[in-house]
Amino acid sequence: MMTRLKKRYWIPAIILLIIVIVSLYGWRYWLAFKDEHNLSVDWQGLDISLDGLSFAELSISQQPQLSLKANNIKLSWSTLTAKSIDIYWQPIGLTDKSTLPKVADNVNQQLEQSRFNSSLISTVIYWLPKTIKVDSLKFYQQKNELVNLKVEATKNQNTIELNLASNTQDMATLAGNVSFNQSHSCFVIESGILTTSLHHFGIEKGNLTLPFSGVLTDKQLTLKSSDKALLNIDKAKFSDDLLVQKLVGKLVFELVIPIPFQSRQINGNVALIINQFNGIYKASAIKSAVGDISILVKNNQLSISTSSLTIQEVNIGVSFEKVKLAGSYLASLDKPLNGIVKWQLAQATIFSGLVFLDKGQLNFAKLPQQFNLRLKKLQLKDIFAKYPAEGLAGDGAIDGTLPVTLLPSSKKGSALTEVIIKNGQLVTVNEGSLRFDNSALKNYALANPNMKILTDLIKNFHYTKLSGTVNYANEIAKLGLNIQGSNRDVENDKAVNLNINLEENIAKLIISLQLADQINEPIRKRIEAYLKRKS
Repeated sequence: MMTRLKKRYWIPAIILLIIVIVSLYGWRYWLAFKDEHNLSVDWQGLDISLDGLSFAELSISQQPQLSLKANNIKLSWSTLTAKSIDIYWQPIGLTDKSTLPKVADNVNQQLEQSRFNSSLISTVIYWLPKTIKVDSLKFYQQKNELVNLKVEATKNQNTIELNLASNTQDMATLAGNVSFNQSHSCFVIESGILTTSLHHFGIEKGNLTLPFSGVLTDKQLTLKSSDKALLNIDKAKFSDDLLVQKLVGKLVFELVIPIPFQSRQINGNVALIINQFNGIYKASAIKSAVGDISILVKNNQLSISTSSLTIQEVNIGVSFEKVKLAGSYLASLDKPLNGIVKWQLAQATIFSGLVFLDKGQLNFAKLPQQFNLRLKKLQLKDIFAKYPAEGLAGDGAIDGTLPVTLLPSSKKGSALTEVIIKNGQLVTVNEGSLRFDNSALKNYALANPNMKILTDLIKNFHYTKLSGTVNYANEIAKLGLNIQGSNRDVENDKAVNLNINLEENIAKLIISLQLADQINEPIRKRIEAYLKRKS
């Protein structure tokens, strides 16, 4: 009877012995691991049961840089759950000065061990529970919260299926499969997809769907799009000058981010395909832009280029339509405004004619710089329609060349460059006519009989040649016109040579034209604020 009773407890006793041995071995391994990596561990509310371990609170730190605090943790062979995990990161350069010598030693040691510890990572992944759920995973840097995520992960052999969701108003979700390649000592990210509403960088309403893949090593993180990302922005204010009212597009990208993170060492290539863009730049309305833009950041250099960008209309008070651009801009990230712009194509329709630039380039680091603005077949009737004056009409076409010079701005708080035009040339393509007859002109002729012939001439003046000079500086344009022709009803069609000089404040003229048009409310507010500052 006693023999049978003893045999009955052999199996439980053996199982218990095995558990004790494994526990002791695991505990010894944990102590060695903790000492090797300079970890300090503290916990409260430890509970051990057949379901596993549970902690009311668990703290792990690797001073002076890293600490982890977790609440309501439950751990078993198959599952890890936690109510919250907070991770605090302190950059080396911002630690207390008294710790700098020790920190420097740690950094040197980490640099010597530059590669991932493949066997350690593989071991950690092997012993990870099959499912992991964390209600709130927060990352802090210098006590500033960077992200707050809900985490769900499922392990399938050596691959972890990861799902992250934002716990903030950003409404972001991130999913992907993460595996560790032991032979190349790197993490591989596959089938990644980021879906997020956009509420940063001045964006008020927008969303982004971003499929991607990547590779993480001890030295860098490489991310690239696995398909075209979808971008939709309904409203954004990227700066005081630039407002986006609608942006719909697709983008592909590749980024190489150094570890530890240094913004100036990021290399990346982003290609944006614009399907629709409406916006405002300063006091100019941009409507229906489509095309491609490529942005390349490499070796602290910024390159922006387009092979084809078309804008239906740019309205600055004067409407430029069917704008076509192709070119590039290259600058240093240290001095992004002192770059070189090159263009192969720059043209627009205006007053039923064409305004364009010959192929060329400008170096903003070496001002002054000059280029020629070409005018071709601008229609007088359209010009007079845009600048209406009582009794003034005409027809004909004008060509011209305006030498534009960019100078460094001498005014504080104004644009970075100033524009001057010196001795621009205008000439008519063929014959045309001018008609000017209004009440003010008639009263002028009555008060000054000597001017009656002139007023009679310009009531219906047919010109054979119209030429002029254009000069512009300090917002003032000066136009000198020479008109040759006659009035068939006056002086027996005698040939007449007229010289006319005009002067106009272009800034005030454009503002008056904008206020006269049905402009966007944001532009109206900008103009009113500008006028208030000037007054």
